[in-house]
Amino acid sequence: MKYLTIVTSSGPQAWHALVPDLTCIANAKSRERLIELARESIAVALEDGPRPPQAASLDDLAPDVRADVPADAELLLLEPAPMNPVSAEIERALERAGVSQAELARRIGSSPAGVNRLVNPFYWGHSLDLLRRVAAALNADLQVQLTGRAS
Repeated sequence: MKYLTIVTSSGPQAWHALVPDLTCIANAKSRERLIELARESIAVALEDGPRPPQAASLDDLAPDVRADVPADAELLLLEPAPMNPVSAEIERALERAGVSQAELARRIGSSPAGVNRLVNPFYWGHSLDLLRRVAAALNADLQVQLTGRAS
């Protein structure tokens, strides 16, 4: 699913995005980073379940919203960013174990910022060694499974 995203700039390092269907707003210093953040915002807004897009163009927006869109705005149709299920599983394991991110950081010899990165749903750098340490620190079993795709 792709969502209408309105992109504007108020200077060379001031980019803004609005996804009207999901009330997502993002700001960044570059257009590329803005698009990345807008896609992440869309993914987070859809975490509780799918919400089909309603707007595919400016004509689909309410007149008051349409009136506020600058004439030089760029209109994009963006898909949500992929979310890493490993990060979500680490977050759930922390909750089940009743352990804070700060305590996990202490147990695995990392920084709180490092553990925060591990539970970031858009982080994809988990190593198997680190997952083993997290599992041991949470007194949990680690299972890795590869499944075949339907053809």
